[in-house]
Amino acid sequence: MSVPEEEQNEEHFDDLRLENEIKKIKLALEHGSNFISPIDGDLPPELEREWLDYIEQFEEELAKRKKILVYNLIGRPAYRLVNNIPDPEITEELNKILDLLHRNAITVDTICKVEDRELYRFITDELFREETNDLHIEGMTTCFIYEEYHPNHDHDIRSRCTEFVNHILDKHKEWAPDYLGLSQTVQTNSGMLTNKQVVEKIVHFRDSFTRFIIIDFQITSVTINEDAAEAECVIRYTATLEGANEDMTFSGDTNFSLVYTSKLWVISKIDLPGLPL
Repeated sequence: MSVPEEEQNEEHFDDLRLENEIKKIKLALEHGSNFISPIDGDLPPELEREWLDYIEQFEEELAKRKKILVYNLIGRPAYRLVNNIPDPEITEELNKILDLLHRNAITVDTICKVEDRELYRFITDELFREETNDLHIEGMTTCFIYEEYHPNHDHDIRSRCTEFVNHILDKHKEWAPDYLGLSQTVQTNSGMLTNKQVVEKIVHFRDSFTRFIIIDFQITSVTINEDAAEAECVIRYTATLEGANEDMTFSGDTNFSLVYTSKLWVISKIDLPGLPL
């Protein structure tokens, strides 16, 4: 008597699930860390097996820890020196280099606008001399970010201040105080407070209102002095008190002081209209 096809499929899936669990244990033992699959539990076992095979291949290649210069990895191509390329030809030469990198599973991205000549200089003068893992895994790309080598401090400061304001004045966002970008101690109108004390005051402020609406927020100037910076802003927003129908309006000048630590700009002083600090 033959086994129904549906039962055969289920037995096959059970076998695959068991094999997947064994492979997870094998990965954990061989590579010295607890392996946790990021896969949804409802994912078909065949797809989970493909994911585990990919992880196994990656771990095996990484364990070899072979390093190679980016220039050697892409085959040591001939290229023109940046100072020898006329302006009308720089974009074409940059595209040639970017295409060559792409064919070798390498991408170069920028967060801000970078001129073609500067990006070409960065790739040929700096990136070519960088070491990278000599990995050859289908579908895997190594990504380099220009700003990781040449930070755009003005952009980072503006982003930090904007993220802070949006985070505390957006009741729809999940509250995550670790992403406020505050220093360990913060200067406020009431004196120097710890990071934790500032967060507690912000939480109380947010809980007092059912909603906020930012009407206008602009950063008017950023001044950077080595590892310290000042951001001058103007803001206007409304806030609806818990249990009230009328909105309160807060507006005026806003000031942030920031310090550069561990390659990040963090807020060390806050003066925001309406925020009782």
